[in-house]
Amino acid sequence: MKMNNQHITEDSGIPLIGCIAFGIIDRGTNLLQIRSTSICNMSCTFCSTDGGPNSTHHKVTYTVDVDYLLKWTRKVCELKGDNVEIFIDSVGDPLMYNEFVKLVSGLKKIKNVKHVTVITNGTLLTDKIIKELEEAGLDRINLSIHTMDEKIGKLLMGCSWYDVNKIKEICKKIAKSKIELMLTPVWLPKVNDKDVEDLIQFSKEIGAKIGIQKYEIYKHSRKHKGAGKTNWFKFYRQIKEWEKKFDIKLTVNKDDVNVENRPRLKDQMHEGDKVNAKIKLPGWQKGQMIGVANNRCISINNCDAEIGSTVRVRITDDKNGIYLAEAC
Repeated sequence: MKMNNQHITEDSGIPLIGCIAFGIIDRGTNLLQIRSTSICNMSCTFCSTDGGPNSTHHKVTYTVDVDYLLKWTRKVCELKGDNVEIFIDSVGDPLMYNEFVKLVSGLKKIKNVKHVTVITNGTLLTDKIIKELEEAGLDRINLSIHTMDEKIGKLLMGCSWYDVNKIKEICKKIAKSKIELMLTPVWLPKVNDKDVEDLIQFSKEIGAKIGIQKYEIYKHSRKHKGAGKTNWFKFYRQIKEWEKKFDIKLTVNKDDVNVENRPRLKDQMHEGDKVNAKIKLPGWQKGQMIGVANNRCISINNCDAEIGSTVRVRITDDKNGIYLAEAC
């Protein structure tokens, strides 16, 4: 599918709160999710967001001007107090953002930001970029590597040029830098069971941490053929077995990531409210437009209104300050 990229600047008048695909997500803790882009270069067969070049649900991608994103982040950090944890994630891959190093440097200069972490598939990391990120003050890289096998890597990442051997070398270089490395494989039962064990061994060899992720299936996620389903009880039972087998800590909790409850940005709208929204952008999902009301973005489903028009909408979901709506 050909993507239509939307570049969001301060002049656009588009708030950076309210849309899941870009901006800032505040879940009521000292950890803020920062999303500078929704673009991805992989098409993972198990992608929870159906991102990347092979997406069937997303016709639009977004990038946010770095200075505008930093301006909004500083405002939100003022509310949060000290020891703010920044997690740069994406419905794509954060390293697809052209000004990523500048973003990291700017975030680290915010006085109450303690740590900055990014999650990435690692394919765009080079010696030069690792050095630049080290100098910019990046604290940790969560690297999504799901196998040590070259053939399985290409399959899982949905990309013929994916080179897991290159990723392994990148991991070794990060592990030797000032940046902490955590490997974050997704365990797909019956698909990469042995691969996860190989990655646990690899993490021990290079001195990296490892946090194994549960394979989840959502409404618009991709489903890997042959992958088994597991509930949280069975997932943690397997984690405990691996901990015992490899003499390693694999269970991650709030204390490990320094997360604590903090004041949340004030909700500007609630489920059931009716507001007038000015249409600003095509939406991330098919049949969706993004409108603005009360200094928040609203993703309006089943909407084909023209950009610049005003639509009366009813809020259908306001969880974590992410607003969904339907036209009245």
